[in-house]
Amino acid sequence: MRSFLGRSVPSFRWSSLLGLLSLGVLAAGLLAWSNTVEVDIDGEVTSVRTYVDTVGDVLDRLAVDVDHGDEVSPDLDAPVESGMLIEVARASTVDVLVDGLFLSRVVAPVDTVADVLAEADLAQLPDDGARVTPALGSSVDDGDAIEVWTPQDVRIAVDGETLTVETLIQDVESLLEAEGIELGDDDRINVALEAPLVFVDDVVIERVEYVDEVDEVVLEHDEVRRETDDLDQGNTRVDVEGEDGLRHDTWQVKLVDGDEVDRELVDEEIVREPTDRVVLVGTRTPPPPPPPSSSSSGSRSAPSGVPSADDPVWTRLAECESNGNWSNVSGNGMYYGGLQFHPDTWRSVGGSGMPHHASRAEQIYRAQRLLAKPWATWGNQWPACSRMLGLS
Repeated sequence: MRSFLGRSVPSFRWSSLLGLLSLGVLAAGLLAWSNTVEVDIDGEVTSVRTYVDTVGDVLDRLAVDVDHGDEVSPDLDAPVESGMLIEVARASTVDVLVDGLFLSRVVAPVDTVADVLAEADLAQLPDDGARVTPALGSSVDDGDAIEVWTPQDVRIAVDGETLTVETLIQDVESLLEAEGIELGDDDRINVALEAPLVFVDDVVIERVEYVDEVDEVVLEHDEVRRETDDLDQGNTRVDVEGEDGLRHDTWQVKLVDGDEVDRELVDEEIVREPTDRVVLVGTRTPPPPPPPSSSSSGSRSAPSGVPSADDPVWTRLAECESNGNWSNVSGNGMYYGGLQFHPDTWRSVGGSGMPHHASRAEQIYRAQRLLAKPWATWGNQWPACSRMLGLS
Protein backbone atom coordinates (compact mmCIF):
# COMPACT_ATOMS: atom_id res chain seq x y z
CA MET A 1 0.00 0.00 0.00
CA ARG A 2 1.28 3.45 -1.04
CA SER A 3 1.05 6.66 1.00
CA PHE A 4 -0.79 9.65 -0.57
CA LEU A 5 -0.79 12.83 1.46
CA GLY A 6 -0.24 10.91 4.53
CA ARG A 7 -2.83 8.38 3.58
CA SER A 8 -2.40 4.90 2.60
CA VAL A 9 -3.96 4.24 -0.89
CA PRO A 10 -4.37 0.77 -2.33
CA SER A 11 -2.18 0.41 -5.43
CA PHE A 12 -4.98 -1.10 -7.67
CA ARG A 13 -7.06 2.10 -7.65
CA TRP A 14 -4.34 4.04 -9.50
CA SER A 15 -4.49 1.68 -12.47
CA SER A 16 -8.28 1.74 -12.62
CA LEU A 17 -8.30 5.49 -12.50
CA LEU A 18 -5.80 5.76 -15.29
CA GLY A 19 -7.95 3.40 -17.42
CA LEU A 20 -11.05 5.43 -16.88
CA LEU A 21 -9.22 8.63 -17.72
CA SER A 22 -7.95 7.10 -20.97
CA LEU A 23 -11.44 5.95 -22.04
CA GLY A 24 -12.89 9.32 -21.31
CA VAL A 25 -10.25 11.07 -23.36
CA LEU A 26 -10.85 8.64 -26.26
CA ALA A 27 -14.62 9.07 -26.10
CA ALA A 28 -14.30 12.81 -26.00
CA GLY A 29 -12.03 12.65 -29.03
CA LEU A 30 -14.37 10.43 -30.99
CA LEU A 31 -17.33 12.60 -30.08
CA ALA A 32 -15.55 15.67 -31.27
CA TRP A 33 -14.60 13.92 -34.57
CA SER A 34 -18.17 12.60 -35.43
CA ASN A 35 -20.77 14.43 -37.63
CA THR A 36 -24.53 14.70 -37.27
CA VAL A 37 -26.43 14.45 -40.60
CA GLU A 38 -30.05 14.03 -41.67
CA VAL A 39 -31.03 11.42 -44.25
CA ASP A 40 -34.28 11.99 -46.25
CA ILE A 41 -35.50 8.90 -48.09
CA ASP A 42 -38.63 9.69 -50.12
CA GLY A 43 -39.81 12.18 -47.47
CA GLU A 44 -38.88 10.14 -44.38
CA VAL A 45 -36.11 11.97 -42.45
CA THR A 46 -33.69 10.25 -40.07
CA SER A 47 -31.04 12.06 -37.97
CA VAL A 48 -27.72 10.18 -37.71
CA ARG A 49 -24.38 10.82 -35.89
CA THR A 50 -21.65 9.16 -37.89
CA TYR A 51 -17.89 8.95 -38.14
CA VAL A 52 -17.66 7.93 -41.85
CA ASP A 53 -16.15 10.05 -44.60
CA THR A 54 -18.61 10.10 -47.59
CA VAL A 55 -22.31 10.20 -48.31
CA GLY A 56 -22.08 6.71 -49.74
CA ASP A 57 -20.51 5.48 -46.49
CA VAL A 58 -23.39 6.98 -44.52
CA LEU A 59 -25.94 5.14 -46.67
CA ASP A 60 -23.96 1.92 -46.39
CA ARG A 61 -23.89 2.23 -42.56
CA LEU A 62 -27.69 2.70 -42.69
CA ALA A 63 -28.05 -0.28 -45.08
CA VAL A 64 -29.73 1.95 -47.67
CA ASP A 65 -29.39 0.37 -51.13
CA VAL A 66 -29.17 2.78 -54.06
CA ASP A 67 -30.71 1.23 -57.22
CA HIS A 68 -30.37 2.24 -60.87
CA GLY A 69 -32.27 5.45 -61.45
CA ASP A 70 -32.34 6.52 -57.80
CA GLU A 71 -31.09 10.05 -57.24
CA VAL A 72 -28.82 10.90 -54.27
CA SER A 73 -27.96 14.46 -53.28
CA PRO A 74 -25.20 15.29 -52.63
CA ASP A 75 -23.34 12.72 -54.75
CA LEU A 76 -22.25 9.47 -53.15
CA ASP A 77 -18.60 10.58 -53.22
CA ALA A 78 -19.29 13.90 -51.47
CA PRO A 79 -17.57 14.27 -48.02
CA VAL A 80 -19.77 14.23 -44.97
CA GLU A 81 -20.24 17.53 -43.19
CA SER A 82 -21.96 18.07 -39.91
CA GLY A 83 -25.52 19.27 -40.30
CA MET A 84 -25.78 18.25 -43.97
CA LEU A 85 -29.00 16.84 -45.47
CA ILE A 86 -28.66 13.71 -47.57
CA GLU A 87 -31.66 13.15 -49.90
CA VAL A 88 -32.46 9.85 -51.59
CA ALA A 89 -35.20 9.92 -54.23
CA ARG A 90 -36.32 6.45 -55.24
CA ALA A 91 -36.82 5.82 -58.98
CA SER A 92 -40.08 4.56 -60.47
CA THR A 93 -40.18 2.45 -63.65
CA VAL A 94 -42.85 3.75 -66.03
CA ASP A 95 -43.43 2.67 -69.66
CA VAL A 96 -44.47 5.15 -72.34
CA LEU A 97 -46.53 3.88 -75.30
CA VAL A 98 -47.04 6.19 -78.28
CA ASP A 99 -49.82 5.31 -80.73
CA GLY A 100 -50.09 1.85 -79.22
CA LEU A 101 -46.38 1.06 -79.64
CA PHE A 102 -43.83 0.75 -76.83
CA LEU A 103 -41.51 3.73 -77.16
CA SER A 104 -39.64 4.31 -73.92
CA ARG A 105 -39.10 3.02 -70.39
CA VAL A 106 -38.40 5.75 -67.88
CA VAL A 107 -36.49 4.77 -64.72
CA ALA A 108 -36.22 7.92 -62.62
CA PRO A 109 -37.70 9.66 -59.58
CA VAL A 110 -40.93 10.91 -61.11
CA ASP A 111 -44.14 11.99 -59.44
CA THR A 112 -46.53 12.84 -62.29
CA VAL A 113 -47.28 11.93 -65.89
CA ALA A 114 -45.78 15.25 -66.95
CA ASP A 115 -42.52 14.29 -65.18
CA VAL A 116 -42.40 11.01 -67.11
CA LEU A 117 -42.90 12.74 -70.49
CA ALA A 118 -40.18 15.25 -69.64
CA GLU A 119 -37.77 12.42 -68.76
CA ALA A 120 -38.62 10.72 -72.08
CA ASP A 121 -38.11 13.98 -74.09
CA LEU A 122 -41.80 13.89 -75.07
CA ALA A 123 -43.01 16.93 -73.19
CA GLN A 124 -43.94 18.72 -76.45
CA LEU A 125 -46.49 16.09 -77.58
CA PRO A 126 -49.48 17.50 -75.63
CA ASP A 127 -48.79 20.91 -77.20
CA ASP A 128 -48.85 19.21 -80.64
CA GLY A 129 -52.35 17.92 -80.00
CA ALA A 130 -51.59 14.51 -78.55
CA ARG A 131 -53.98 12.88 -76.08
CA VAL A 132 -52.30 11.55 -72.92
CA THR A 133 -53.75 8.95 -70.58
CA PRO A 134 -53.70 9.39 -67.59
CA ALA A 135 -53.82 13.20 -67.56
CA LEU A 136 -50.58 15.17 -67.26
CA GLY A 137 -51.09 16.03 -63.57
CA SER A 138 -51.88 12.47 -62.52
CA SER A 139 -49.46 10.79 -60.12
CA VAL A 140 -47.54 7.71 -61.21
CA ASP A 141 -46.38 4.61 -59.38
CA ASP A 142 -43.72 2.08 -60.13
CA GLY A 143 -44.85 -0.24 -62.94
CA ASP A 144 -47.38 2.19 -64.46
CA ALA A 145 -47.79 2.72 -68.21
CA ILE A 146 -48.69 5.96 -69.99
CA GLU A 147 -50.48 5.98 -73.36
CA VAL A 148 -49.95 8.84 -75.80
CA TRP A 149 -52.00 9.13 -79.01
CA THR A 150 -50.77 11.60 -81.62
CA PRO A 151 -52.95 13.10 -84.39
CA GLN A 152 -53.00 10.98 -87.57
CA ASP A 153 -53.60 12.25 -91.12
CA VAL A 154 -55.74 9.75 -93.03
CA ARG A 155 -57.27 9.97 -96.52
CA ILE A 156 -60.62 8.26 -97.05
CA ALA A 157 -61.72 7.54 -100.64
CA VAL A 158 -65.42 6.66 -100.80
CA ASP A 159 -68.43 7.37 -103.02
CA GLY A 160 -66.36 9.26 -105.57
CA GLU A 161 -64.80 11.64 -103.03
CA THR A 162 -61.55 11.77 -101.07
CA LEU A 163 -61.62 13.11 -97.51
CA THR A 164 -58.50 14.10 -95.56
CA VAL A 165 -58.98 13.73 -91.81
CA GLU A 166 -56.71 14.61 -88.88
CA THR A 167 -57.82 12.56 -85.91
CA LEU A 168 -56.85 11.12 -82.55
CA ILE A 169 -59.05 8.08 -83.17
CA GLN A 170 -57.08 4.88 -82.82
CA ASP A 171 -58.49 2.42 -85.40
CA VAL A 172 -60.14 2.34 -88.82
CA GLU A 173 -63.55 1.13 -87.66
CA SER A 174 -63.90 3.91 -85.08
CA LEU A 175 -62.82 6.49 -87.68
CA LEU A 176 -65.51 5.37 -90.14
CA GLU A 177 -68.13 5.53 -87.39
CA ALA A 178 -67.02 9.05 -86.46
CA GLU A 179 -67.25 10.16 -90.10
CA GLY A 180 -70.70 8.58 -90.53
CA ILE A 181 -69.48 6.16 -93.22
CA GLU A 182 -71.37 2.86 -93.24
CA LEU A 183 -70.18 -0.29 -94.97
CA GLY A 184 -72.62 -2.55 -96.78
CA ASP A 185 -72.37 -6.31 -96.45
CA ASP A 186 -70.71 -6.62 -99.87
CA ASP A 187 -68.60 -3.44 -99.82
CA ARG A 188 -64.83 -3.83 -100.02
CA ILE A 189 -62.18 -1.98 -97.97
CA ASN A 190 -58.42 -2.07 -98.48
CA VAL A 191 -57.49 -2.34 -94.78
CA ALA A 192 -58.76 -4.30 -91.80
CA LEU A 193 -61.33 -2.50 -89.68
CA GLU A 194 -59.30 -3.17 -86.53
CA ALA A 195 -56.07 -1.81 -88.07
CA PRO A 196 -54.42 0.96 -85.95
CA LEU A 197 -54.42 4.28 -87.81
CA VAL A 198 -50.71 4.71 -87.10
CA PHE A 199 -50.11 2.14 -89.85
CA VAL A 200 -52.74 3.52 -92.27
CA ASP A 201 -52.36 6.39 -94.73
CA ASP A 202 -55.25 5.68 -97.10
CA VAL A 203 -58.62 4.01 -96.60
CA VAL A 204 -60.24 3.02 -99.89
CA ILE A 205 -63.85 1.83 -99.88
CA GLU A 206 -65.47 0.27 -102.95
CA ARG A 207 -69.25 0.09 -103.03
CA VAL A 208 -70.36 -3.33 -104.26
CA GLU A 209 -73.93 -3.78 -105.48
CA TYR A 210 -75.78 -6.69 -107.06
CA VAL A 211 -78.71 -5.93 -109.38
CA ASP A 212 -80.92 -8.11 -111.55
CA GLU A 213 -81.15 -7.33 -115.25
CA VAL A 214 -83.63 -9.00 -117.63
CA ASP A 215 -82.76 -9.43 -121.31
CA GLU A 216 -85.41 -10.27 -123.93
CA VAL A 217 -84.10 -12.94 -126.28
CA VAL A 218 -85.92 -13.55 -129.59
CA LEU A 219 -86.34 -17.23 -130.45
CA GLU A 220 -86.45 -17.26 -134.25
CA HIS A 221 -89.06 -19.50 -135.84
CA ASP A 222 -88.25 -22.09 -138.48
CA GLU A 223 -89.92 -22.68 -141.86
CA VAL A 224 -91.46 -26.05 -142.61
CA ARG A 225 -92.37 -26.98 -146.21
CA ARG A 226 -95.08 -29.61 -146.75
CA GLU A 227 -96.13 -31.16 -150.05
CA THR A 228 -99.77 -31.09 -151.09
CA ASP A 229 -101.67 -32.25 -154.17
CA ASP A 230 -104.10 -29.38 -153.71
CA LEU A 231 -101.66 -27.17 -155.56
CA ASP A 232 -100.08 -27.51 -158.96
CA GLN A 233 -96.40 -28.26 -159.17
CA GLY A 234 -94.37 -25.13 -158.66
CA ASN A 235 -97.14 -23.43 -156.67
CA THR A 236 -96.79 -22.68 -152.98
CA ARG A 237 -99.07 -21.32 -150.33
CA VAL A 238 -98.40 -20.19 -146.77
CA ASP A 239 -100.56 -22.34 -144.54
CA VAL A 240 -99.37 -21.03 -141.12
CA GLU A 241 -97.65 -17.73 -140.63
CA GLY A 242 -94.57 -18.16 -138.45
CA GLU A 243 -94.03 -16.22 -135.24
CA ASP A 244 -90.84 -15.73 -133.26
CA GLY A 245 -90.75 -16.85 -129.63
CA LEU A 246 -89.53 -14.88 -126.63
CA ARG A 247 -87.33 -15.80 -123.68
CA HIS A 248 -86.49 -13.70 -120.61
CA ASP A 249 -82.93 -14.17 -119.34
CA THR A 250 -82.30 -12.85 -115.81
CA TRP A 251 -78.71 -11.84 -115.03
CA GLN A 252 -77.26 -10.98 -111.65
CA VAL A 253 -74.94 -8.06 -112.35
CA LYS A 254 -72.10 -7.14 -109.99
CA LEU A 255 -71.35 -3.41 -109.85
CA VAL A 256 -68.29 -1.89 -108.17
CA ASP A 257 -68.69 1.87 -107.69
CA GLY A 258 -71.37 1.77 -110.37
CA ASP A 259 -69.27 -0.05 -112.99
CA GLU A 260 -70.14 -3.58 -114.09
CA VAL A 261 -67.38 -6.07 -113.31
CA ASP A 262 -69.20 -9.39 -113.62
CA ARG A 263 -72.54 -10.96 -114.45
CA GLU A 264 -74.07 -14.38 -113.92
CA LEU A 265 -77.10 -15.95 -115.59
CA VAL A 266 -79.49 -16.94 -112.78
CA ASP A 267 -82.77 -17.68 -114.57
CA GLU A 268 -84.28 -18.40 -118.01
CA GLU A 269 -88.01 -18.13 -118.63
CA ILE A 270 -89.72 -19.03 -121.91
CA VAL A 271 -92.41 -16.37 -122.34
CA ARG A 272 -93.59 -17.51 -125.76
CA GLU A 273 -92.60 -20.57 -127.77
CA PRO A 274 -91.78 -19.96 -131.47
CA THR A 275 -94.33 -21.02 -134.08
CA ASP A 276 -92.99 -22.53 -137.31
CA ARG A 277 -93.99 -21.03 -140.64
CA VAL A 278 -95.69 -23.74 -142.72
CA VAL A 279 -95.49 -23.48 -146.53
CA LEU A 280 -97.47 -25.85 -148.73
CA VAL A 281 -95.69 -26.95 -151.89
CA GLY A 282 -97.85 -28.20 -154.80
CA THR A 283 -97.29 -31.65 -156.28
CA ARG A 284 -100.27 -31.76 -158.69
CA THR A 285 -99.42 -31.91 -162.38
CA PRO A 286 -100.88 -28.80 -164.04
CA PRO A 287 -102.92 -29.05 -167.23
CA PRO A 288 -101.04 -28.20 -170.42
CA PRO A 289 -101.22 -24.51 -171.33
CA PRO A 290 -103.78 -23.61 -173.97
CA PRO A 291 -102.45 -23.06 -177.49
CA PRO A 292 -101.58 -19.45 -178.05
CA SER A 293 -104.29 -17.49 -179.78
CA SER A 294 -103.65 -14.92 -182.37
CA SER A 295 -104.36 -12.28 -179.76
CA SER A 296 -101.48 -13.51 -177.59
CA SER A 297 -98.85 -12.49 -180.06
CA GLY A 298 -97.26 -9.16 -180.59
CA SER A 299 -100.49 -7.97 -182.20
CA ARG A 300 -101.78 -7.27 -178.71
CA SER A 301 -101.60 -3.58 -178.14
CA ALA A 302 -100.07 -2.24 -174.99
CA PRO A 303 -102.27 -0.29 -172.59
CA SER A 304 -101.87 3.45 -172.75
CA GLY A 305 -98.65 4.70 -171.15
CA VAL A 306 -97.08 1.24 -170.93
CA PRO A 307 -94.00 0.26 -173.03
CA SER A 308 -94.76 -1.93 -176.06
CA ALA A 309 -93.79 -5.60 -176.15
CA ASP A 310 -90.76 -4.95 -178.32
CA ASP A 311 -89.45 -2.18 -176.07
CA PRO A 312 -85.91 -3.10 -174.82
CA VAL A 313 -86.98 -2.32 -171.26
CA TRP A 314 -88.54 -5.80 -170.92
CA THR A 315 -85.31 -7.51 -171.93
CA ARG A 316 -83.32 -5.38 -169.50
CA LEU A 317 -85.81 -6.05 -166.72
CA ALA A 318 -85.68 -9.81 -167.33
CA GLU A 319 -81.88 -9.73 -167.33
CA CYS A 320 -81.98 -8.11 -163.88
CA GLU A 321 -84.75 -10.28 -162.39
CA SER A 322 -83.86 -13.72 -163.78
CA ASN A 323 -80.68 -13.38 -165.81
CA GLY A 324 -82.90 -13.37 -168.88
CA ASN A 325 -84.29 -16.87 -168.18
CA TRP A 326 -88.01 -16.72 -169.01
CA SER A 327 -88.49 -20.21 -167.48
CA ASN A 328 -86.81 -19.32 -164.21
CA VAL A 329 -88.11 -20.37 -160.75
CA SER A 330 -86.73 -18.40 -157.78
CA GLY A 331 -84.70 -20.16 -155.12
CA ASN A 332 -87.45 -19.78 -152.52
CA GLY A 333 -90.08 -21.19 -154.93
CA MET A 334 -92.26 -18.07 -154.79
CA TYR A 335 -91.53 -16.24 -158.09
CA TYR A 336 -91.59 -17.49 -161.66
CA GLY A 337 -90.64 -16.59 -165.21
CA GLY A 338 -88.37 -13.97 -166.67
CA LEU A 339 -90.16 -11.15 -164.85
CA GLN A 340 -90.55 -13.15 -161.61
CA PHE A 341 -94.33 -13.14 -161.20
CA HIS A 342 -95.90 -14.37 -157.99
CA PRO A 343 -98.63 -16.87 -158.97
CA ASP A 344 -101.31 -14.73 -157.26
CA THR A 345 -100.20 -11.65 -159.16
CA TRP A 346 -100.08 -13.63 -162.41
CA ARG A 347 -103.68 -14.77 -162.03
CA SER A 348 -104.81 -11.26 -161.00
CA VAL A 349 -103.94 -10.03 -164.51
CA GLY A 350 -105.63 -12.95 -166.30
CA GLY A 351 -102.69 -15.33 -166.55
CA SER A 352 -103.40 -19.08 -166.59
CA GLY A 353 -101.16 -21.91 -165.56
CA MET A 354 -97.74 -20.91 -164.20
CA PRO A 355 -95.81 -17.85 -165.42
CA HIS A 356 -92.64 -19.74 -166.28
CA HIS A 357 -94.62 -22.05 -168.57
CA ALA A 358 -95.91 -19.11 -170.60
CA SER A 359 -94.12 -17.61 -173.59
CA ARG A 360 -91.98 -14.51 -173.38
CA ALA A 361 -94.66 -12.52 -175.18
CA GLU A 362 -97.37 -13.75 -172.82
CA GLN A 363 -95.27 -12.78 -169.78
CA ILE A 364 -94.63 -9.30 -171.19
CA TYR A 365 -98.32 -8.86 -171.99
CA ARG A 366 -99.32 -9.77 -168.42
CA ALA A 367 -96.69 -7.30 -167.13
CA GLN A 368 -98.21 -4.61 -169.36
CA ARG A 369 -101.66 -5.43 -167.95
CA LEU A 370 -100.19 -5.19 -164.44
CA LEU A 371 -98.65 -1.75 -165.03
CA ALA A 372 -101.95 -0.53 -166.45
CA LYS A 373 -103.58 -0.91 -163.04
CA PRO A 374 -103.82 2.44 -161.21
CA TRP A 375 -102.01 1.24 -158.12
CA ALA A 376 -99.16 -0.59 -159.88
CA THR A 377 -95.78 1.03 -160.56
CA TRP A 378 -92.35 -0.13 -161.59
CA GLY A 379 -91.19 0.61 -158.05
CA ASN A 380 -93.74 -1.44 -156.13
CA GLN A 381 -93.65 -4.41 -158.51
CA TRP A 382 -89.94 -4.71 -159.25
CA PRO A 383 -88.40 -2.49 -156.54
CA ALA A 384 -84.74 -3.51 -156.69
CA CYS A 385 -84.36 -3.83 -160.45
CA SER A 386 -86.45 -0.73 -161.24
CA ARG A 387 -84.05 1.31 -159.13
CA MET A 388 -81.06 -0.19 -160.88
CA LEU A 389 -82.56 0.45 -164.32
CA GLY A 390 -83.77 3.95 -163.44
CA LEU A 391 -87.43 3.07 -163.93
CA SER A 392 -88.65 4.35 -160.56
